[in-house]
Amino acid sequence: MASAAKLKTWLRFIQQVGVEQGFEIEGGETMVRVVIEAHHGVAYRVQINSGGYLQAQQWECDSKGRKGRYGRAVFSMRSNSDVAQFCSVLIASSALRARRREEDEA
Repeated sequence: MASAAKLKTWLRFIQQVGVEQGFEIEGGETMVRVVIEAHHGVAYRVQINSGGYLQAQQWECDSKGRKGRYGRAVFSMRSNSDVAQFCSVLIASSALRARRREEDEA
């Protein structure tokens, strides 16, 4: 179980990585929303869980972009390494989407 100060540090780090990557970032000390691609609804809500860790929920909607909501937590972060891996997932998935768009335009 991480301390409240450590959890807030991890959230700030996720925010900083998101800003560097050009993602839309919203939130504060206990919850952060990271929007990678608004058009396709690719977003995560990362928040402090009462169990002493960060949980990340992915935005979900139907095939027509309706009925959107944050689903069950898909990631739990309990260490510095977990936070680093989550940031890697954000960066890698964004890079894959960017490559897909380039190929679609060709």
